[in-house]
Amino acid sequence: MAARITKETTAIQRAIGEKFANIIMSVSSFLLGYAFAFYWGWILTLLLLACIPVMACSGLILGVSLQGGMVEQLKAYAQSAGYAEQALHSVRIVHTYCNELLEHRNYIKFLENSKKAQLKFTIIGGLGGGILFWSF
Repeated sequence: MAARITKETTAIQRAIGEKFANIIMSVSSFLLGYAFAFYWGWILTLLLLACIPVMACSGLILGVSLQGGMVEQLKAYAQSAGYAEQALHSVRIVHTYCNELLEHRNYIKFLENSKKAQLKFTIIGGLGGGILFWSF
């Protein structure tokens, strides 16, 4: 029982360890930064406060779209890799029935799907990053 408790507390400590301190440091620097900013230049600080919702929304859109694009891209690559692996495992049958060109065309088709997923992922990421950094 004691060994299990020690193992669990070590896992919790490893999971929380630096993250909790980084969260406290980030929040306190954010709040103190705005306190100093209001003291030294309140007009610019109010302008920055007006831009925070735009930056937060565009950052959220960027993060969600990049995560979804990455998942879609990985699925497309896994599908094309699975097809190639299937063709390589049955290379005797493919060669016997002279289906090399058919297998090649099918593999290219799956690669085109993964290329489209990559292009979509890149465009959405570029637009999201552009909107995010434009709002700065």
